[in-house]
Amino acid sequence: MMSQSLASVRSLKWVDYLYFALLEPRRLVTRISDEASKPYWGALLVVLVVSFAKILASSLVTVNTQFFYQKITYGLMLVFLINLVKIAVIVLFVDMLCQCMGFPGMVKTIFAVVGYAFFPQIFVLPLVYIVKVFSFAPVFFLSVFSISLSVWSAIIVIVGISEIHSMPFTKSALVYLFPYAAVGVIAFLIALLGVMSILGYLAAM
Repeated sequence: MMSQSLASVRSLKWVDYLYFALLEPRRLVTRISDEASKPYWGALLVVLVVSFAKILASSLVTVNTQFFYQKITYGLMLVFLINLVKIAVIVLFVDMLCQCMGFPGMVKTIFAVVGYAFFPQIFVLPLVYIVKVFSFAPVFFLSVFSISLSVWSAIIVIVGISEIHSMPFTKSALVYLFPYAAVGVIAFLIALLGVMSILGYLAAM
């Protein structure tokens, strides 16, 4: 397994994955589908590097103290785990909905696509650094760049879903939005249940 991974690194196929993720997401899906073993480690590494870039970008717009070193270590692990949970929720809900619509289960391919779709978000670091150098509202632009690059990643995933299941772009966009809607509804119901429990407890006092 290790020798196979090293051979894959030396072959520079990972450069193709990053290029396709940025500019040709349909070819990214084709390349991932053609692989005998899905490039999971590469997708995970992309998520890890992007998590690190986001932490550094946020550090550029704040006054750093000794806590900076904890943020780089433990904070990196926390952000990485949060991103993995986010990916898992998106992949599972998207694949579940697609199977309910009659499409075959493609959870492994979708996972790899979503992981590589994080790659554009790495540009938040150089972009924030530029506005930081010119002291031009870096906190505001950190939010703007983060949202814009997240939208770019979302478009890559939507195009990927469209390519995987041969469905229209608008339909795959609705499929992609389904996990967010489902999580929102679940969170609302939990909050509502919590409020009702608190009100019931107060009424019983």
